[in-house]
Amino acid sequence: MKKITLFILVFLVGLGIVFAVSETHTQQKTPTFEDAIAIIKKYEGLSGPSHWPFVGYGHKVMPGEKFTRGKKLTEAEADALARKDYAKLCAKYREFGADSLLLAALAYNCGPGVVAKSSVLSKLKAGDRDIEASYIAHSRYKGKQLSQLKRRRREELAVLFVKDPAALSKGESTPSDNVSALDEEEITEITNLSYHDKSDEKKDSVKNVSKK
Repeated sequence: MKKITLFILVFLVGLGIVFAVSETHTQQKTPTFEDAIAIIKKYEGLSGPSHWPFVGYGHKVMPGEKFTRGKKLTEAEADALARKDYAKLCAKYREFGADSLLLAALAYNCGPGVVAKSSVLSKLKAGDRDIEASYIAHSRYKGKQLSQLKRRRREELAVLFVKDPAALSKGESTPSDNVSALDEEEITEITNLSYHDKSDEKKDSVKNVSKK
C-alpha cells in the first residue's frame, strides 16, 4: 500500500513539473524598449568617421543637423541618439499598440517608407499575425539576401513580436503601456538631446550593412 501511495505521489509531482515546464515554454517575456535598443546597437554598430553620413548607431545625418564630419560620437551620445530616433518611431506606430516596438525596429533599419509598403504592416492592420515570412523578407540588399540581416530579422521577431498576446505571463504589462503615449516632450525627456531629427526622411539603412 505504501509503495502504491509513493508511486502516486511521484507521478503527481512529475505531472506538475511537466505542466510547469510546458507553461514556461508557452509564455513569452514581454518585450521592452530596452530589448529593442540592445538589438539596434548590436547590429548597427557604432559608426566611425569613415561611415559618414552615418553617425552613432545607424543614424543618417540629414540637412540641418549639427554633426561634425570626421568626429565620432561617444557611446553615450550615440546611445542617446538611438533612443531618440527609436522613441519617435515607436510613437509613429503607437496605434499598433504592442506591435509598435517591432514596427519601429524594422523602420529604424529599413526606413518608414519601406514599412509603409510592407505586407507586415497590412497584415497587422487586418489582424493577421502570421507575419514571419513577410518580416524576414526584409533581409535583402540589392536583391541579394544577406545572412546578417536575416539574423537580425529573426532576432527582432523572437524578442519583440508577441504572436499570441494571451501567452504573456499574467499580470505583466504590454509593450504598448510604455510607448503608446509618447509625445515630443517625453521623447526629449527620454534622450535629453536637442538634435534635429527627421525620422520620416530616414534612410533605408539596409545600406548600412555595406558600410561596416
